[in-house]
Amino acid sequence: MVKPTLFSQGALLASLAQAATAASSSKYTLTQVFNATNFFSEFTFFNEPDPTHGFVEYVDAPTANRLSLAGYSQNGVYLGVDYTNTTTTGRKSTRVTSNQSFTKGLFIADIAHMPASASSSCGLWPAYWMFGPDWPNSGEIDILEGVNTQKSNSITLHTAKGCEMANTGSLGSTKLSNGNCEGNTGCGQTTSATNNYGSGFNDIGGGIYALEWTDDHIAVWFFPRTSNTCKSLVSASPSSVPNTNNFGTPLAKFVGNEAGNCSIPSHFKDHNIVFDTTFCGDWAGQVWGQDDTCKSLADTCEDWVGQNPKGFQEAYWLVNDIKVYQQVEQGPAAGQTNGGLGVQRKPDEERRRARSFEA
Repeated sequence: MVKPTLFSQGALLASLAQAATAASSSKYTLTQVFNATNFFSEFTFFNEPDPTHGFVEYVDAPTANRLSLAGYSQNGVYLGVDYTNTTTTGRKSTRVTSNQSFTKGLFIADIAHMPASASSSCGLWPAYWMFGPDWPNSGEIDILEGVNTQKSNSITLHTAKGCEMANTGSLGSTKLSNGNCEGNTGCGQTTSATNNYGSGFNDIGGGIYALEWTDDHIAVWFFPRTSNTCKSLVSASPSSVPNTNNFGTPLAKFVGNEAGNCSIPSHFKDHNIVFDTTFCGDWAGQVWGQDDTCKSLADTCEDWVGQNPKGFQEAYWLVNDIKVYQQVEQGPAAGQTNGGLGVQRKPDEERRRARSFEA
């Protein structure tokens, strides 16, 4: 099973530019890279009660280190959960938030594995997302998220009152489930491919999720691990930046101005990046009884999660890197501007033999 090494330093820099990248004439410049050289100094562990009322105990950095719930594996960043102990108070897990906040930009996340289970994933609620202060007034962007036996990614925005989004420009198979972005429900787009989320995502070695956030739109692309675009982005040098014109049709695109009453600059600003894994709560727990697979396992989500730790051995994130590009006139953000990691998947025995970090 995966045992992450301590938060020690070490990285592998990629150096080859490929077709999906452009020269420095692009509107973007690389301003930050989060990877195995700096991740745990650039992200803070959240260990307060879950705002979404999950059956979870988020742990601090020393605890995550001691229990091997976070660290490094295969030169990537490992963020996991306790899969050893039963619990009646909430399963131990990790939630981390970037110290730096961002307004607009292009965010390229190379993710090798996300929390899931090939058997059911019942009880799980993983998310890679961004949000600003004074929620929901500064907005929230849920880039990769789902619950229980969900097979495809749900991409959702949350704002204060007064934001209606259109999905013009999204992939044809992606459906806008709600255009009103206000509050807890938000405006969501449901996708259909089974390789962009959960065990299907993990089976192909993950891939790259790209988010472009401008004054006019918020767009998300997914590039599977073996795709040419993914290979190009992984191997790009720091001097080359992605050209979104070569990305093709976004998996999901939210357009504010076309709907007539959503100013993206007014509703989205100062976002921190978050990775978390919670259980049950306001979403996974609320729909438990509607899922035939899950409700056959236990009467409640909490019963299943609390008494079946081995069901969560695969409930971990393995993040190779996150590259942040912003418009040149905004100037570089604080932090490193080194290249990213291209981490190869290895057999389970090696993948589970991860290093710890120094908290």
